[in-house]
Amino acid sequence: MDAVRRLRGGERKILKAAVLSAAIVLSCGCLMRAYGQEEFKPVIDFKGSRFAAGYMDSGNDGSFPDGSFQMPDVKLRVNWSVSPDVKVVSRLNLNNAAFNSVDFLYLEYANMFPAISDAFKDSFFNPTVRLGRFKLDVGEETFGNNPVEGALVFNSAGIVSGDDEAFMLFQSLPAEKTGIPLKWSLTLSNGNKGTGADNEQAKALGLKIGVNPINSLYLSATYYNSGDLGSSGAEVSYSALTAVPANATEWSRSIMEFDIRYDISPGKEKRLEPGPPAYSDSKAFFRFGYGIFDDSGSDKLAPIVDIADRKGKYFFIEGVYNPAPKIYTAVRYSFSGFDESSVFDSINGVTANSYTRLSFGIGYRLTDNVHVKTEFTMNSEDVPAGAEEPENNQLSMLFTVKF
Repeated sequence: MDAVRRLRGGERKILKAAVLSAAIVLSCGCLMRAYGQEEFKPVIDFKGSRFAAGYMDSGNDGSFPDGSFQMPDVKLRVNWSVSPDVKVVSRLNLNNAAFNSVDFLYLEYANMFPAISDAFKDSFFNPTVRLGRFKLDVGEETFGNNPVEGALVFNSAGIVSGDDEAFMLFQSLPAEKTGIPLKWSLTLSNGNKGTGADNEQAKALGLKIGVNPINSLYLSATYYNSGDLGSSGAEVSYSALTAVPANATEWSRSIMEFDIRYDISPGKEKRLEPGPPAYSDSKAFFRFGYGIFDDSGSDKLAPIVDIADRKGKYFFIEGVYNPAPKIYTAVRYSFSGFDESSVFDSINGVTANSYTRLSFGIGYRLTDNVHVKTEFTMNSEDVPAGAEEPENNQLSMLFTVKF
């Protein structure tokens, strides 16, 4: 045990040193760039902002049992370009006309390493640096998991998503350098739920690799490990579950996800950087995501009790078809559940062992950035014995705007 503690202590020191070194390098790079470039006039834009409003209805146990006019997704994003390669990004959450939070606030620096040394200009290693609070690069659905950018209004049953204070390196490499187009990202983040200081020494680690072996095919693999979260909730969720396992005084979360996307008659959109599903320029595309999760906990306070670990899987298969330039249709089947039939916890707000969702939708492009869409979603849950399965199917009709 002493050897294990020494090893863990060493790992923590290495992580601390890595984060500190990165911050120092970033600061030095910024200073060198500031003194070495010509004067640049700062630019502000709102690209990435979005707005959705309409009517939403659900079964008696759903979110909108009486039907309701809603603005379920309103985000104001401000991009402050302070030099050709440096920008600060902030995003306000204004859902339903209320100030809910500052989702994002981060610094992004492209070509920082060449600013430090000319040796990096044409090198294999020239990642962009991102530092602050931002959406973590876990899986693929997370980057279109909203009513505006998604071809469907609601997410899959197992949606993985999370914003966190973090340090990230990411880079896309052309076929000339790697044989096939390839991208990667490496992230260190706090891991625990909420803004502010980390509650444990251990840092969360994220790694993602994506490749575009042929024009129509995109593949990616993601690994995320939260590190020790203590008794705090997790920042990265699956199926909207962030809470600590029952009775656990310390725990950690790991997620692995594999994604495939195949486009039919692809357009000009970069296959290595697939854009929002509702804005795809392909005639059609299919995508499949499969993930496994493991929430491992323990109880260190007397009286010691056994903790039921939450291990399971999730997957989705989705198809989007553009029968005409202004019309798109979409369908998705998804599942999320625990491996052990005796384990029940909150899955998308329902106490269940598993959760299945089937969604159908159609959208019309009034303009390139203004759409009207409707969706019908059917949900099915495996609930505890004696409990009634909730009536929570949903119908949505929305106008959406993307800036």
